[in-house]
Amino acid sequence: MLFFKKKRPEYAFVDIGLTTDVHSHILPSVDDGSPDAVESVKILTELHRLGVRKCIFTPHVSRSMFPNTADGLRHRFDTFMPAVPEELRNDMQFHLASEYMVDEFFGDLTDRLYWPDGRILIEMSYYQRSREIKETVFNLRMEGRQPVLAHPERYVFYQKIYDKKKGVPEIEEMVDMGCELQLNVMSLTGAYGPYSLDIVHWLLDHDMYKFIGTDVHSRGQLDHFKGFQLTPQQLDKVRILARNNETLFE
Repeated sequence: MLFFKKKRPEYAFVDIGLTTDVHSHILPSVDDGSPDAVESVKILTELHRLGVRKCIFTPHVSRSMFPNTADGLRHRFDTFMPAVPEELRNDMQFHLASEYMVDEFFGDLTDRLYWPDGRILIEMSYYQRSREIKETVFNLRMEGRQPVLAHPERYVFYQKIYDKKKGVPEIEEMVDMGCELQLNVMSLTGAYGPYSLDIVHWLLDHDMYKFIGTDVHSRGQLDHFKGFQLTPQQLDKVRILARNNETLFE
């Protein structure tokens, strides 16, 4: 007799109820995201069609690859807004923040861009754990700031030490230190590999994520916001994350 593994239901973007996007690379010509205003408007138009009404732009800030400054990003944001069609500006809210690489230079930044409620989005290299990550989380908490680690499921060094029973203890330690976690929409599809998807399921099952974002870099990525490999219970938890996003603008 043959036994088949029960297949998980597959869901799409509309099933999440995501109306507020907390992580995107839509601001044009500042990082590896949208290359120009035309592409950015197309991305925003599609997000609006999908139900998104509030969008936080979070361009990369890193000394080595994207040495953006807060003032430079503010200027780019101000010059881009008039290019957004009036119907979108009337029906959507936009906010400028950043996604900060945690490296030896992060502590030198004196002017940072935060989410609407004052949280700060941080990241590490996908392939190497930041030596400064724990110190940075501690210092931000001491400053009265709430750090949010972007897409922990994408870091290859976490995928390598994932355990199906214990998950990734290092991620749990980060949460215990007071760091919140943000899930990527694309991660729900298994696009970043089976171990990444395993981490997604483990973190969802243990209620460790706080927010969810698209992390959209291009219009083509939006075509893949479907086929989410979740149980009905996990989908309910993802919907809670989407509702958490909404509180940032309150």
